Amino acid sequence: MSSMFAHTLVTIVSAASLQAATPDLSADLVALSQRLHMEAQARAQDMARSPAAPVEALPPQDSFLIDLSEFALEAHRLSRAVDDSGGPMDLRCIFRGMSEDAEHRAALLSELATRADHARVYQEVARLTGQAAEIAATPDAQAAALSISCPAETDAQ
Repeated sequence: MSSMFAHTLVTIVSAASLQAATPDLSADLVALSQRLHMEAQARAQDMARSPAAPVEALPPQDSFLIDLSEFALEAHRLSRAVDDSGGPMDLRCIFRGMSEDAEHRAALLSELATRADHARVYQEVARLTGQAAEIAATPDAQAAALSISCPAETDAQ
């Protein structure tokens, strides 16, 4: 590996911006959405087994809440990527709305008192993340995510 290539690789990997470090925001969101979708479905089924039972709020360090927060951040970043690339306005709004919805659902999981409440929220998260995986995989979303990943490509056009 040439030293110039190694230096460039280290610079990219250590960049503070996810946009500089991740060439395809939509692929990241698809993968995260699919993982959250499966986990949300499993948790919803578990909670539905005894719906009237009380349940404690999820602690901030719960892996599901951490992933849901990451989902909100990635959806917001993809919304900005669509906006920055001049992509479809509705696509930008969809991802921004998904980001806000994920934050809202995370707050609900931190406050609710019955397993039925948590089951409902997990079902809503499963639906949200399932839709996000489908939409983020569309050509418009992929093009928007890729268009900001390499500024040299957009400058050369």
